[in-house]
Formats: sequence, C-alpha cells, structure tokens
Amino acid sequence: MAAEHDQGFELFRLSGVTVAIDYSWLVIFALVLWVLSAGYFPQQYPGFPMSSYWIVGLIATLLFFASVLIHELSHAWVANRMGESVTRITLFIFGGMAHLAGEPETPAIELKVAGVGPLTSLVLAALFWGVQQAIPAAPGLILWRAIFRYLAFINLALALFNLLPGFPLDGGRLLRAIIWRRTGSLTKATSQAANWGQGIAFGVIGLGALEIFGGDLIGGLWLIFIGFFLRSAALASYQHLFVDQMLGNLRLADTMVTNPVTLPPDMPVTEAVEKYFLHLGFGGFPVTDDGQVLGLLSLSQVSGCPAQERSTRRVRDIMRPLDGKIVIPASATVAQALHQMAEADAGRLLVMDGSRLAGIITRSGIARLVQLRIALGAGGDPGDRLTGISNVENHPGVPSGADLAR
Repeated sequence: MAAEHDQGFELFRLSGVTVAIDYSWLVIFALVLWVLSAGYFPQQYPGFPMSSYWIVGLIATLLFFASVLIHELSHAWVANRMGESVTRITLFIFGGMAHLAGEPETPAIELKVAGVGPLTSLVLAALFWGVQQAIPAAPGLILWRAIFRYLAFINLALALFNLLPGFPLDGGRLLRAIIWRRTGSLTKATSQAANWGQGIAFGVIGLGALEIFGGDLIGGLWLIFIGFFLRSAALASYQHLFVDQMLGNLRLADTMVTNPVTLPPDMPVTEAVEKYFLHLGFGGFPVTDDGQVLGLLSLSQVSGCPAQERSTRRVRDIMRPLDGKIVIPASATVAQALHQMAEADAGRLLVMDGSRLAGIITRSGIARLVQLRIALGAGGDPGDRLTGISNVENHPGVPSGADLAR
C-alpha cells in the first residue's frame, strides 16, 4: 500500500530501498500517456480503434516508467554494494532520483555507481528491441511490436542523454570521477563537472527555443524546463558539497543545543501552544516523561490539529513518536545530521547519548552556523563564499520557510 507523504507517495520497499512517487510525477505520467495514445501511435500506426491506442499507450507508459525505475534501482544496488547508502528512490516530473546519503568515498566508486545507470538503459533497449523482433509481423500484432520498438528507442535515448558530460547527469558524474582521479580534489572535480552541467543546460534551453521557433511549442517548452532543472541541479549539487565540506567533521556534541526545553506528554495542546511555542518562539520541543524521551512535537503537528480540538487533546496524541529517523547519536557530524533531516523530512533531530537526551539540533541552528563560518572566513577560499551563502538557502538540510515548522 502507498504511504502518503508531504511530497508524494511511498509505493513499496525493495531490498531496503523505498520507492516513492512525487506528486509532480502524476503530471508527466498523464502527459506521456496522452502524447502516446492520442499522438504518437495513431500517427505512426493509423487504422486502429481509438481504444486500442489508449491500451497500448498505457502499457508503453507503464513500461517506460518501469525502465526509469530499473535505471535508478541499478544505481542504488551498486551504491549499496559499494558501501554507499541509498535508502530511497523518487520518481518525479523529470524522471527519477536515487538519494545517496553522501558523496562517494573514491573516484572508482563514483565511476561504478554512475556508469551502471546508462549501461542498464542500454541493456533494456537491447532487450525491448529483441522482444520487438521476436513478435511476428502480423497485422494484428503491429501495435504490440510498436510498444517494444518505442521502448527500445526511449531507453536508448535515456542512456545517451544521461551520458552527456554535465553534472548531475550520469555522464557528468563519470566526468567528475575522471577529474577527481586526476586532481585528487573532489571539490575541484565537482566544480568543473557542474560548470559543464550548466553549459549543457544552456544548450538544452537554446535547443528548446529553436523548437518553439520551429513551431513545436510543447516540445520546446519541455526542453526549456529540463534545461532550467539541469542548471539548478548542477548549481545545487556543488553548493551542497561546499556546505558539507565547510562543516567538515564538526560533531553534534560541539554544536547542539544542550538541556533543551521539553514538554510533558499529558499537557493540553493549547497550553503547549501558549506557554511554549508562542512564549519561547521555538519550532519544536522534545516530549519526555520522567526523563524518558517519548517523541518530538513540532509546529507541523500542532498546525495539523484543529483549533477546536486543542483544548481536549494532549501532546502525546499529536507528537511524532520516537523513531530512528528523528534520533541521531551525539558522535555524528553536523553534515550527517543535515542529510538525515532531509531523509526524515524533519526540521530538528533529537541528539541521544544512549537512552539519554543529550540535546537537539535544528536546521535553523545549522543555517546560522554556516552563515557564521562564512562571515568569519571559515568557509573555504574567497572565490567559493558566494556559492556557500547561496547554499544556506538551498541545501536540503538548511531551512527556508516551511522547513522551520517540521
């Protein structure tokens, strides 16, 4: 069964990897289904009932996204085999994404993890082409042959597009691995690969503009959207690395808020709002009972509780129960905390020393730490500082707006 989250649905888990669908994926699914069923198949293979086109269009669309998922699963499988943690894959409007917990440890790992994706798509292209060739060329089987012919073509196109040498595409990651091996610097390699990525993004945008002038408005706009997405992703990838390296090996024990204010579980929600959230101005509080940590209450849980029910409901009724996603050991690094917050969709983590609450770490606190280190010149060479400042807004662990409520 799918589990609903703020940004989509979790479909299933496979070998420890959660497969999720972002809401934006529904848009591209509907668009691909419509283009295939009402455009591509009727134009290329006329003479069949419209219902037949919609059936083969649906099958082709499902198998296309299955191909994207297999592509991403191959990344996750190799990464996990190489000791790099991938616990989540998300399908969204521009394709799919395997969420790595951090940067690869060596260029060799990067080469293997990045290279397996395009290789998988090429294998799928060959497989679908073989199926198409195996289906007899009979009139009643034309549309079935068309499905697998299309899937062979689209997987080949997916492999070739991903091999473009621009970060964060697979080809850009391969380029980064090569530069990293030559220079010994992950930062320099990421910077150069990201620059290539921006160049390719502008090329895609330019190609989209030419498509529009040539009369293909939809195709041109789609290329422009992809170009802007690639440019944003290339910038963000380098910025994320910049922040991670700027934070270095800072431990939570050195940066967390110690002795945080806690809430009792049986306090009415109205009292928690008036005496804690509004009075102290914090975005969340640990919930404890006689020294035992029970969970975490954040603004998002309070906001989700109707105002008329807050006088009768208790903190324990709406808090986020204690689980491994919102707990982190004091020995962990700040960078690790950022990535865990992103994975847990949480704006704060409970820092534990065994079963004892040692403190709390928040996204807003880390953001202030990043800004302070930049201001004091601890964020790398001066040429990088503007990137770092921009990244305070864009890093998945650094808050902007609604993040503070989690």
